Amino acid sequence: MIFIIIGVSSLLTILDASWDSYIETPALDEEVYKKLWGFNWSSGLSIVEMGSEDVFYKGKTIRVVHISFPLLPKMKDCMIHGFIYDSGVQGNAWIILVHGLGGTHKFFEEELDGYKLSYELAVRGFKVLSIDAAGHGLSCIPGGKSWKDKALSIEPGDFFLYYVYVSGVRAVEVAKALGAEPGKIAISGVSMGGLTSYVVASIHPDVTLAVPIVASGCLSCMIQSGGLANLVGPASTGVTSDVVEKLAASDPLAYIKYSGEKGGLRDKLFYIAFSGHDEYFPIEGLVLTLKALEEGGAGVYVAFDGNNNHYKPAPGWIPSILRILETFRDEGIDGVKRLMPDRGGEVNLQSFLAGSREWRPAADGLAYIPSIPLTPLLAGEVVVEVQENPLVTSLPKPEPFILRLAVFIAATLIAALLGVRTGFSMMKSSTAIAMAYLTAALFTASYWIWPGRFALGITSLMERYAVTPSLTINVPSSQIMTLSVLIAPLLASLIITAGRRATLAVYSIIFLALSITPFIFMRIIISTIENNALQPIPARITPIELGPIIILIIAILARRRLKPRHQAS
Repeated sequence: MIFIIIGVSSLLTILDASWDSYIETPALDEEVYKKLWGFNWSSGLSIVEMGSEDVFYKGKTIRVVHISFPLLPKMKDCMIHGFIYDSGVQGNAWIILVHGLGGTHKFFEEELDGYKLSYELAVRGFKVLSIDAAGHGLSCIPGGKSWKDKALSIEPGDFFLYYVYVSGVRAVEVAKALGAEPGKIAISGVSMGGLTSYVVASIHPDVTLAVPIVASGCLSCMIQSGGLANLVGPASTGVTSDVVEKLAASDPLAYIKYSGEKGGLRDKLFYIAFSGHDEYFPIEGLVLTLKALEEGGAGVYVAFDGNNNHYKPAPGWIPSILRILETFRDEGIDGVKRLMPDRGGEVNLQSFLAGSREWRPAADGLAYIPSIPLTPLLAGEVVVEVQENPLVTSLPKPEPFILRLAVFIAATLIAALLGVRTGFSMMKSSTAIAMAYLTAALFTASYWIWPGRFALGITSLMERYAVTPSLTINVPSSQIMTLSVLIAPLLASLIITAGRRATLAVYSIIFLALSITPFIFMRIIISTIENNALQPIPARITPIELGPIIILIIAILARRRLKPRHQAS
C-alpha cells in the first residue's frame, strides 16, 4: 500500500501540467506614458495638516501627523490622505508605505510578524509616510467613491491601479517637499502596494530602493492565472493580447520594461519578498519581472519562501527587510549592494526559478502531492540566511525527470511483486495498481480541465476570486482535499483485492465519498464566488464527478473477471 501511494504520487509528478504560460506584457507605449505621466508631479501639492497625535511605542513617543494633498494638480477636490510617523530621531531617510487592495494605512500599524512597521521604522530613524492609496480609506478616486468604481475598465488611465500609482508618486513629491533628499527615499508595499513599489521606483528618479512584498510585478500574469480576473473589464472580456496591451498602463512589468529601455533602472535596487504559494501572483510573473529588472540594469534580490502564501510574512522576512532598510538609511543604496551577496552561482534566480516547476508544500490538494515522496529529501527550505538577517533566494534544483520516472517505475514493480507474494495473481495485482493510477489520473485530468494551477486548491481558488474561506463553508476543505487525493487511489486498488462483499461495499462507499466530495466542494465554492464577485467567473466546472463512478464500475467489472488464487478472509 505504501509503495502504491508513492507510485501514485510520482505519477502525479510526471503528469504535472501546472506550469502556466502567459501573454507577456509589452513595455509601456511612449505616447501612453506621456499622456498619463506628462504632468508636473510636484505641481499643486498644497499639503494640508489635518491633525496629529502622539503614540507610545517601544519606549519612544511617535508623532503621527495626518496630512492630505491633491491626487492630481488640477483636482483640488480629490485628496489623498497620508500619515507621517516621526520619532524625532535624527535621520534623513524617508520611506513611503502603501497597503494592499481594500486596505488603508492602518495595515502598517497592526502587528506584522511581531512588528508594527509604521512605528518600528520611525523608531529606527526613518521619516515614514504611509498613505491611504487612491480609492481606499479616506482617499478619493476620480469618478467614484471607491476603487471598485474604477475596477471594470481596461482603458489606459481609467483602471483604478493607475490612480493608486499616481498617489504613490505624489507621496514621493510630498516627502521631498517636507525635506526628503533625492536618493534617500525608499518605497515599500504589500500586494497592491508591492505593485505600486515597482512602478514608483521604476519611473521616479529620486526613489532608489523598492521593497515589494508578496507581489510579482506582473499584473497581466496575475489576471491570466485567475487572480482578480473578476475585477477586470466587462464580463464578456477575455484575456487577449489586446487586453494585456491596454492593461500595460496599469502593469508594473510594462513600467519596468519602459524604464529599463530609457536607462532609468540603473543605480536602483529591488529587494523582493515573494511566496512560492501565492494565491494571486504566479511565480512565472516573478520570473518575467526579474528578467526585466536585470536586463534594465537594476540590482535585484529575492527572499523567496516556497512554504508560504499571500497573507502571512515568512519567517525572517521582516527582520531582513528592516536590516536592508537600516543599511539604506546609514549607507545609501551602495551600502545595500555591498551587504548583499554576489548574484552568481546559487543566487542566480532566473535559472533556478525557470526550472523549479511547482516546488510547493503538500497543503492544498493535488498541486502539492508531487512533492511528498521526493522534494523533502532532495530540496528542503528555500530561504537561507546571509550575513545575519538579509535573506536571498537559494533555490534547490528540482529532482530530474529521469529520477521521478525511475521512482514511478520502481514503485510500480515493487507494488506488483508484493501483490504476487501476498497471493494475488500478477494480473490482479497489476489491475489493482492500474485502478489506483487511473484514479490519480482523474485528479490530474481535472488539472487540465479546470483553469489555473490551483485547480483543486479550494482555499486558493476562493482567495483568487476575493471570497474569504470563512465566509463560504466552515469545514477543513484543504485537509479533506489532500486526504481525498491521497486515499482515493489506494481505495481504488483495494476494491480489486477485496475478499468479501461487505468489505467491497465499504471500500466502494468510502471511495465514492472521498473522490466526489472535492468536486461537490468546488461547486459550492464556485456558486458562492459567483454571488460575491464583481462579475461572473469566466470558468465553469466540467461534470467530472462521473469519473469516480465510471472507475468504480470498471473496477467491479474487472474484479469479477479476475480469478484469485485464494479468497481473502
